[in-house]
Amino acid sequence: MQSGVCLTYLIFVPQNLRTSALLLLNVDISTTVWLLLMVIVQIPLSWIRDIRRLTVTNLLANVLILFGLLSCLGLAMRQMGESSAGDESTSFLEEIMYRAKSLPAFNPDGWFLFLGTSVLLFEGSITLLVPLIEAVNTPEDKQKFPSMYRTVIIGIVSFYAFFGTVCWMAIGDSVRTVMTTSLPQGMLATMIQLAYSLAVIFTFPLQNFPSLEIVCASVEKILPKRGVGGKISSPKMLKGSYSEISNGQRNIISSMVVVSLSIVAVLAMDDLDKVVSIMGGLFGCPLAFVFPPLIENELGKGKIGSQKWIVNLVVATLGVGAMFVSTLTTLINWN
Repeated sequence: MQSGVCLTYLIFVPQNLRTSALLLLNVDISTTVWLLLMVIVQIPLSWIRDIRRLTVTNLLANVLILFGLLSCLGLAMRQMGESSAGDESTSFLEEIMYRAKSLPAFNPDGWFLFLGTSVLLFEGSITLLVPLIEAVNTPEDKQKFPSMYRTVIIGIVSFYAFFGTVCWMAIGDSVRTVMTTSLPQGMLATMIQLAYSLAVIFTFPLQNFPSLEIVCASVEKILPKRGVGGKISSPKMLKGSYSEISNGQRNIISSMVVVSLSIVAVLAMDDLDKVVSIMGGLFGCPLAFVFPPLIENELGKGKIGSQKWIVNLVVATLGVGAMFVSTLTTLINWN
């Protein structure tokens, strides 16, 4: 799933940079060229083994994302202030109400994409919830964690709904999958596109790190093990004694992972919405709705009541259904 998020980054950034170059330099540089440049940057960044070295770049990325979000909202508000009903005397509030009433309540053409996309929105929460709980120091704070977590999630969902509704009312149904390329042309819009592109470039190594570690751990099991003095020994001679994978081996693996993702990105460059939907449906739904309740039923045998056991089973079943519906409908409608 983390690799899927990185795949969306490799599609998002080239599209943004292509639009920015077209507006700033009046030159249409192919997304493939921008993708190649991004891969050249990301390969050495993926060699970093100590994620503490990524703290500064991740902080800078957060600042750039905050700038982009606030600027997008500002542009959307300004655009909503322009009358779309043809009456210049319309007030700002009346214009908002007019635009809201003009939006269709349901989109029958692409509703299936929403299932996987909505799940992928919370990929960070899905993968980091348990580590966050384990990182809490005191038992008292752990008791407060569930209520705090619910508050944070409600806040995030509320912001998603507000941001999406405002930008949709401002741009309308002509909005593109990469929303930043739908902003009105101007220096601020170009700055937003560049800021988001830099933010994604900076966060790519951190997003790729967990999946890269899993791949390296899997590869390490099939590699010859190092014996005393660095000599290669037979796995049978050192049964159960596994050394850490070398820097050179990890660098090769990480480079291959980035290159593999870039190849897929070339093939799916014009289908970001469908890639996101499949990532959320095929990988996000099981991680969020299927595995957790089934694990609780397995670990809680004799400890949880029958009602809780049935509820967990129902949630897992609905998760499997959502996974199949989202994935299959996306693949069927993929042109």
